[in-house]
Amino acid sequence: MSEKYNIEELIIRFLQQDINEEELRYLESWLEEDAEHKSYFFDLKCISDSSRRPFFSREDVNEASWQKMHARMEKRYETVSSLAKSQTYGLWFSLVKYVAVAVLAVGLGWGVHAFYGNAKSSYLAEESIVYNEIHVQKGGRANTVILSDGTKVVLNAATTLKYPASFNGKNRQVYLDGEAYFEVTKNEEKPFVVKLNKQDITVLGTTFNVQAYSNELYSEITLLSGQILLEAFNEKGESMSRMYLKPDQKALSDNKMGSVSLQDVNASLSNAWINGEYKFKDASLSSIVKRLENYYNVKIYLDDKRLEQIKYTGTFSLDQDILDVLRIIDYEKQFTFKRVKKEIFITSK
Repeated sequence: MSEKYNIEELIIRFLQQDINEEELRYLESWLEEDAEHKSYFFDLKCISDSSRRPFFSREDVNEASWQKMHARMEKRYETVSSLAKSQTYGLWFSLVKYVAVAVLAVGLGWGVHAFYGNAKSSYLAEESIVYNEIHVQKGGRANTVILSDGTKVVLNAATTLKYPASFNGKNRQVYLDGEAYFEVTKNEEKPFVVKLNKQDITVLGTTFNVQAYSNELYSEITLLSGQILLEAFNEKGESMSRMYLKPDQKALSDNKMGSVSLQDVNASLSNAWINGEYKFKDASLSSIVKRLENYYNVKIYLDDKRLEQIKYTGTFSLDQDILDVLRIIDYEKQFTFKRVKKEIFITSK
């Protein structure tokens, strides 16, 4: 590969997030040329990451810090053969000194770690992805997005979707906070991954509904067709559950503990909202009012804990007034309610 660019300068520009698209492609090609190139790059990136501070100017890096870095680099290469060292150390040494001008780790030590395999190449690809973001406000109605691979995503009220302009990596990854219905275009070589607050959903091609608001205790994933792999994490980010879902199954995932329970359901109820309807079966009043808050952009207060667990079944048009919806829900006259602007107060009888 001809030296069109100075590799040392390109790596520094990448670490400083000041690299253009053409330079990034050149750097990626250089990394793919040789495993030693990857090791070289990712060791330095790890040094940069460990600083956890903005990049420094030359004046900020004192001689003692440089000597400390130098000593650690020498120690790292003690196990390298003399032949390999003679071929690579000069380049390594010059670049480390260059990085020392920009990076100084304070109080964290200089634990230099190597990244291997796919993690190395995928990082660069992830850094270069341009993301779009769409947000549907509370009180909004279904909003449809067609992704670059043909996947259809319908967003519900109070929902945010972050997605790339194009899927260039080894998977098709999007980020969701809220509720959405997915019709994923099948691609066996490039899985589709939906990253939630405390769960990851991996699919090849299928239809499913996700209800995963970051401010709620539980997330619901309902499969309509195909198959999905659900991985759930606890509040520390540790993987706690991994399971496959079949059609007409709903996974209820605890966002704090990472536990998951499966239920057999009528999956068609889960995405009725995309057609302007709200359907529920044996749903607690507490879960119903949360959905109504999003659909109608109101705040609903229940004055009695006993009200929260009363179960209801029903179907409503989202064009109906919310007070009409509450009147129908309360056909057994178990509570009273009144509205004050955007607040609704429900009181038990």
